[in-house]
Amino acid sequence: QISLTTGHDTAVRSRRDPSPPRRRAGAMQRLQKQLLPALRAAFPLPASHFSSRLLSASTATLSPTRFVDEDALVAACGLTGAEALKASKRLQKVPSNLDAALTFLAFLADFRLSKDDIAAASSRYPRFLHLKVDETLTSQVARLRDIGLSTPEIGRLITIAPCILSNPRTISRLEFYLSFLGSYPRVHSALRNNSSLLRRNNIESEVKPNIAFLEQCGLTTCDIAKILMSGSRILIMQPEHVKEIVACADKFGMPRESAGFRYALMAVTGISPVRVSAKLDFLRMVIGCSDAQLHIAVSRFPLILTYSEVKLSRSLEFLKAEVGLEPQYIVLRPALL
Repeated sequence: QISLTTGHDTAVRSRRDPSPPRRRAGAMQRLQKQLLPALRAAFPLPASHFSSRLLSASTATLSPTRFVDEDALVAACGLTGAEALKASKRLQKVPSNLDAALTFLAFLADFRLSKDDIAAASSRYPRFLHLKVDETLTSQVARLRDIGLSTPEIGRLITIAPCILSNPRTISRLEFYLSFLGSYPRVHSALRNNSSLLRRNNIESEVKPNIAFLEQCGLTTCDIAKILMSGSRILIMQPEHVKEIVACADKFGMPRESAGFRYALMAVTGISPVRVSAKLDFLRMVIGCSDAQLHIAVSRFPLILTYSEVKLSRSLEFLKAEVGLEPQYIVLRPALL
């Protein structure tokens, strides 16, 4: 994850560091001896990877703000080239030093994060790689333990919601979802499908009023929990928008206590009530059915509304031309689409 700059802009760095070449070379050699064991312990990469980078830097001076490059991020963290370039640029904008970076690596090692885990966290949260082990970070981890999370669970949480380490407000939100869903595995499913649950919502003004309204509509706590774990955004929307979604789902004529109504809510949330009429008009045109038949199809498989027009057209053409099915047959079995 950490390497030293190699050779370019030597003249600029020489002006910054007036130390004689011999003194700089000796310092680099001592630095190599200290860094190689730490880096090998942090990530079991071939020794040649680190030694070649450090040796190539022995003729250059050390830049205090630029020691992480794309190749090192790809090799040590499993990032793609594009992700590594993005993370590298972000790192170079923040004053950093080797001690802080090595401390953060040691901090992550406590949670048994793999290279793939670090890559996932970096992709979700570009600032992840330059977080510092300071009072905020350590207090966040302490609070996670206080609300009942084990070390493995904290490691899993960091992978899908790395912002939990830097934003103190996310802890109270997490605590609410733990209370509502009942266990961390359920919370993990919800966050994996919708990581914005911890970042962009207000529990008191949005989530709780939306839960109360959906319960008034006949949904049970279990129904709402299933909607939340599916990744639906309905609980973190403005309450007036949730009321519009419920009114739109009611038009399909499904009982509110049915599973179909729950799926209708998820479908309308995914495309917004404004687009529902246009999607229904499109389905009516390509299938060639009446309004009554179309409502039967949607009530049997509400998620059909979430598929794109291109996919629906191709699927319908295949079922009619290649399989030989009649439109009336497809309408009664909309999951075929």
